[in-house]
Order: sequence, then structure tokens, then C-alpha cells
Amino acid sequence: MEAVLFDFSGTLFDDTGVLGPPALVAAASRHGVSLDEAAAGEVIRQALAHVDSPEGFAAREGCDLSQEAHRTIWTKLIAESGLGPELTEALYECLTDPGAWRPYPDTVPVLEELHGRNVPVGVLSNIGWDIRPAFGRVGALAALDAVVLSCEHGLAKPDPALFALACARLGTEPGRTLYVGDDPVKDGAAVRAGLPVYLLPTERDARTPRGLAAVLRLVGTP
Repeated sequence: MEAVLFDFSGTLFDDTGVLGPPALVAAASRHGVSLDEAAAGEVIRQALAHVDSPEGFAAREGCDLSQEAHRTIWTKLIAESGLGPELTEALYECLTDPGAWRPYPDTVPVLEELHGRNVPVGVLSNIGWDIRPAFGRVGALAALDAVVLSCEHGLAKPDPALFALACARLGTEPGRTLYVGDDPVKDGAAVRAGLPVYLLPTERDARTPRGLAAVLRLVGTP
């Protein structure tokens, strides 16, 4: 392999701890709502119970095709959980806050190592907001040669066209570009565009390495 494309959520940055009570307390205050952390925790559980329900998953179809669609669909789902407009906006603000997304312990070291080896590196994500500030916050944006977001192209994984577009942005052939992700359906679909795939386990913990060091053994040379 001569180049690497990474998924974002659940692959490079943890998606399990984005919505936390302290952050919601602060965001709610900015929207004129006073909460303590216990109440904020209950608000989060109430919203996620609906958003992550089978009906919620179905309603999220197409939410990553544009920033407008993401905001519209997610705020509608959050509001349907029984929250008022102020708390709906506060919760959505937390969800899309780059500072709330934390890299796994091995994310930055692996990106920097690949960059140091002159291996072309990119991120390809189904997402409805700009994730570049999340990389910039941890000093890893300079290690990326391409960032391809579904919301900026009106295409989403598993569409092979999005993988082809990302390879074109990297200037590499699909057959020599490794795709690294955690979703067997959406990320595994890279094989339909000719990319080899390395899938990470579903189980993950923000405090432990994600298993990204294996990528270093698959691409380039020291």
C-alpha cells in the first residue's frame, strides 16, 4: 500500500463521549437555560433514546449529504424527543463541537508517522459538519493531504464514487490505497471502488489505542 484513507468517527476520533453533561450545561447556559449536570445527563439520555432508536436511525438517512440536511434532520429528531428549541440547539451545538471530539491515543502518532514517511494520507467521512478544526486542535491537520466530507460533495459511503473521489484528491490509485474504518457496510464498501480495507473492531474505548499501529506495517517503509 502506498497511501491511506481513514474514516473519522469511531476510527480516528472517539464517538462515544461527545455528548457529556458538563458540555451541555455550558451550552444550555449560552441558550438561556439553567441545568445542573444531573439534569443535563437526563436530557442527553432522553434525546439519544429517540435519536438512536430504530425509527431514529431510519430518519437519519441522507443527513450527511449536506450541512443543511444534517442540521435539519438532527434538530428535528432531538426536538421529537421532547426537548424545547433552546435545549435542542444546545444539544446540537455539543454534537458538532470540534472540541468535544477526542482522538484515540494512537491517532496523532500514526498520522504523524505516515506523514513523516511521505505516505499520502487522507480522511473520508460521512459527516454533516466540518471536522478539520478537530484535527487542527490536536495539531494533526498538517499531516493530512486530503479531507473528503460527504456533506461537501452530496455523496455518502457506501457510494463507490466517494471513495474514487477521495483517491483522486490524494493522487493515488485505488488498488494501492488502504481504507481504514470501523463499519463493515459503509467502510467495507471501499472494496467496490477497488480499495483494500482494514476494519477495526466495533468495541472501542477512548482511553486505549484503537489498533492503528497495524496500518504502519501495511504501508510504505520506514
